[in-house]
Amino acid sequence: MTEPLVHAHVSLSRLQALWMIPIALAVHNAEEAITFPAYLPLVRAALPASIQPFMAEVEPDGLRVALLWATAVPFMVLLLVTLRPASLGARWCALLVQAVVAVNVASHLVVAAVVMRGYSPGLASAVLINAPVSVYLFQRATRERWLSRTAWRALWPAALLVHGPGLVGLLLLARVGP
Repeated sequence: MTEPLVHAHVSLSRLQALWMIPIALAVHNAEEAITFPAYLPLVRAALPASIQPFMAEVEPDGLRVALLWATAVPFMVLLLVTLRPASLGARWCALLVQAVVAVNVASHLVVAAVVMRGYSPGLASAVLINAPVSVYLFQRATRERWLSRTAWRALWPAALLVHGPGLVGLLLLARVGP
């Protein structure tokens, strides 16, 4: 006799769901930290000539420091959410981090397809972890109305503003020398 399929349903609290943000990002940043040293010469060579001088000064140790900061800041944001769970501002900041992650997923897909024509550091975790976490959190946040409509409208432009300068800032942090 066969047992019927049992469908288990795990229900996460809002706070537990939001903690997926820095945890998933930490896994993604670990993939980048591990794979970037081997891929850095390939990335440099595949970039447009105008960007290559900037990237010539980026070194693996510097990238690891930059990735450590890119991992620590979201943990600090979620610590704020934990300390102030009713704060709309704290919740918005957490979802802003996830929106930046979602923009980063898209950038990984573009870089892999257009620049690298194959794997790029961080691609696997971006597609297999960060994209599904983004879909889950944004669907749930929308369904449960974690943010007002005004806050939602501000989220995506803010994510684009944070991602671009944030990426440049992390690369500047990863450069060697003064």
